Amino acid sequence: MNSGHTHYSQAMHRGVLLFALLFTVSCKKHPPAGDQPPATPPPATAPSAAGATPSVTTTTKTAPANGTVDPASDGTRAVTVETKIAKVPDKLPDGRLVVGPFSFVAPATWTASPPTSGMRAAEFVLPAKPGAEAALVVFYFGPKGAGSVDDNLDRWLGQFQQPDGKDSRSVAKIEKTQFAGQDATYVSVTGRFVSGPMPTAGGPIDKPDQQMLGAIVASPSGPYYFKLVGAKSTVTANAAAFRSMLESLKVQ
Repeated sequence: MNSGHTHYSQAMHRGVLLFALLFTVSCKKHPPAGDQPPATPPPATAPSAAGATPSVTTTTKTAPANGTVDPASDGTRAVTVETKIAKVPDKLPDGRLVVGPFSFVAPATWTASPPTSGMRAAEFVLPAKPGAEAALVVFYFGPKGAGSVDDNLDRWLGQFQQPDGKDSRSVAKIEKTQFAGQDATYVSVTGRFVSGPMPTAGGPIDKPDQQMLGAIVASPSGPYYFKLVGAKSTVTANAAAFRSMLESLKVQ
């Protein structure tokens, strides 16, 4: 009786071990939900069509606002943001640059940089020694512009202070002319350049021995404002090149 009971117990033990072995193998072949390897990431987005405005797509992760977490995720939600890249002026086959309705020839030594705000149609950095920087900004405010020509001249000239305390408008050179067959006003002034806080400059500007060359040029799309400001030595050295650029303007 005892011998039969012993054989039965051994058989049961072997059966339990066999079942455990089979269960372990099955689990390795079919892992439970939640232990699956991460899904294959989607292929990269195809490049945009030729001529399209370039953009950058970035993906960030944020926690769900309601605090609910998907057990199959890492507790965050992916958010895709597409950001437009500011462009430098387009270039025509003949090398002329395009800004709004105008094309023109820019000085070869000037460097175009992406505009830093929506009101700026173009920006150029002039070659200069350290501490004698100068830049040209082309502004566009829409078909109606930003007030009258005199309003804009007053604003520009009001940023310059004269060493003898005179009003800058009384010493500035203002010329009525035409560029690209469009009515234009050309202005030149020197002095201490003082400007309030600028969004792209990070604070007030106060620089001595500066010069401004500016032009307000009408167009079929509204006035364009060409404002070259910087160290007097650099601006004076580039005055002829700036005038040549304006005289090269053509309406597309």
